[in-house]
Amino acid sequence: MIAHAMLRTLESYRQRTLAFNRRGLAIAASLIAAIVVPARTVAQEMEVPVSVQIPLFLKVITFDRQLHSRNPTEFVVAVVYQSGNRASASARDDAVRAIESAHATVAGAPVRVVEIDLDQASLTAALKARQISLLYVAPLRAIDISELAATARAAGLTTVSGVPHYIALGLAVGVRLQRDRPRILVNLQGARLEGADFTAELLKLAEMM
Repeated sequence: MIAHAMLRTLESYRQRTLAFNRRGLAIAASLIAAIVVPARTVAQEMEVPVSVQIPLFLKVITFDRQLHSRNPTEFVVAVVYQSGNRASASARDDAVRAIESAHATVAGAPVRVVEIDLDQASLTAALKARQISLLYVAPLRAIDISELAATARAAGLTTVSGVPHYIALGLAVGVRLQRDRPRILVNLQGARLEGADFTAELLKLAEMM
């Protein structure tokens, strides 16, 4: 039932985002076409363009059973980056642009984006000052990702990133390329420690780390 309902919702996004087939979540062929971009447009650590990552992550998060219990009036995505890191700042720009242009909703709540510059503020302080729903982590330099993940867990926030090896370091959800197709990555323990409870539909199609 969930897969069929999601299929109807995602049909309008088939050029850039996910689609559902009869067996569950799948990557739309049109989304794959969007990945064929010059390599210089993607930060070195990331295999999938940010413009593809964002709609993917916003759909993946709807498979969290705990999402509806939080009952947000708005879904706030915090983009965590470093202004002094060119690749990080570029990913920030792409993420903000993708979120704002999508006019998306999550669990019926409008999506809003905020920025957290780790060159200017600590993540702990920034999270205390804002009501965040999801952390998108851009490529970072000289930052302990395990420590960042622990901070997110303490705040009960789900983390996502387009840097594949960050998922092995403790962030919850990521994406990489497999045979030119986006493959969802899930650190199941990390996700659960952050308070997420992803459905079996998603986990069967994800790569566990």
